[in-house]
Amino acid sequence: MKAVRGWFGILALLCAIIPALAQEPMPTKDLYSTSSCVGCHGINAMGGLGPPIAKTKLSAEEFLQIVRHGKGMMPATPPEQLSDTDTQSMYRELENKEWKPAEIPISYKVGALLTTRNVAKIFLVVFLFAAVFGVIGWLRWVRLAGLKQMKPALRRFGYGRAIGVALQSLFVDGFLVKSLWDKNKARWFAHGLMLYGMCGLALADILIQIFNPTRADLALSDPLKLFPIICGFLVLLGVVYVMIRYRNDEFIDNGWTLGRDYLFVTLLFHTVLSGILTLAINRSTSHGWVMPIYLYHLVSITALIVSAPFTRFQHAWVVPTMIALTRVTEAVVAAGVDLGFEREPSPGRHHKSERIAIDVIQRVAPDLADKVRLRYYP
Repeated sequence: MKAVRGWFGILALLCAIIPALAQEPMPTKDLYSTSSCVGCHGINAMGGLGPPIAKTKLSAEEFLQIVRHGKGMMPATPPEQLSDTDTQSMYRELENKEWKPAEIPISYKVGALLTTRNVAKIFLVVFLFAAVFGVIGWLRWVRLAGLKQMKPALRRFGYGRAIGVALQSLFVDGFLVKSLWDKNKARWFAHGLMLYGMCGLALADILIQIFNPTRADLALSDPLKLFPIICGFLVLLGVVYVMIRYRNDEFIDNGWTLGRDYLFVTLLFHTVLSGILTLAINRSTSHGWVMPIYLYHLVSITALIVSAPFTRFQHAWVVPTMIALTRVTEAVVAAGVDLGFEREPSPGRHHKSERIAIDVIQRVAPDLADKVRLRYYP
C-alpha cells in the first residue's frame, strides 16, 4: 500500500511539472552569432553597417520575409543557406537579446546613410563628374589631332567609310591592342590582365544586376560568383606587374605624368584588394570587419573614378581614339584624297614638344613666345 501511494505521489508530481515545462520556451540554438548576419548587424545585434535588431519589433512573418527577399542593401538569403526552422530559431534568439544602446556603433550611423538609393546617388554624381572632365580631356586631344581640319577630306572620302574604319580600329587597335601584340606579346599579356580583367568585372556586374538583382550570397562555384573573382585576381596580377615595372624601369619617368600614372595604379590596386578582402572576410568568422572593409572598398572605387580623367586611366578612351583617327587619316590618304596639309604622328609627348617649341621661339622671337600653339594631325 505504501508502494502504491509512493507511485501515485510521483505521478502527481510529474503531472504538476510537465505542464509547467511545456509553458517554458524551448532553448534556441545560437545561430545568430555564428552567421554572416553579424557582419552588418554587430556581434550583439546592436548594429553595424545594418540596423540594430536585438529585441526586434518585427513579427515572425515580417522577419522571414526580409530574410528571404532582402531589404535595401541587405541581400536575400535562400532556404538552402538558412532554413525556415533556423530562421524562426534566430528570430526567437533576437527577441530575447538584451538591448544595449551604448553598443550601437557610430559605424551604424554612417552605414544608415549607405542605403541602396544613397549609394546610387553618390555614384551617379561621381560618374557625372568623371564623365564631364573625361569628355573635356578627350575633346582636347581630338582638337590637337586636327579632326576639324580634316572635315573637307572626310567629306570627299565619305563619312560612312570613315566611321567604318574608326570602328574597326577601336576594336582591333583599341580593344585587342594589336600594335602591342605585334611588338611584345609578354607586355600585351600583362596589359591584357588589367584591360580584360576590368572589362570582365564590368560585365559581371551587369550580369549580376540581371540574374541576381537582390545580390543574394552565392556559392563560390556559382558562375556569377566565380567569374568576377577570377577577373579581380587577373586585374590584381596586372597591377602588381605594373607596380614592379614602375619600380625597376629606369625610363618609366617621362618627366610629367609619373605621379598621376602611379596614383591610378595605386587606386586600382586598393579597389581590387578591398573587393577581394570584403568577399573573403564575409565568408570568415571575422564578421566585424566586413563593414569597415566594405567602406574602404567604396572609398577606393570613388577615388579611382573621380581621378580617372586626370590619371593614366584616360588612356582607356584617349589612346584608342587617337589610333582610330590615325587609321582614318591613313585610309583617306590611301584613297588618294588630298588632306590639304602635311601629316605628322599623333601627339604622344605633347608637353615635351610644346616646351621645346616654346624654348625655340623664346630664342628666335621672344615677343611671340606666348602665342605658341602646336597643331597635330594623325
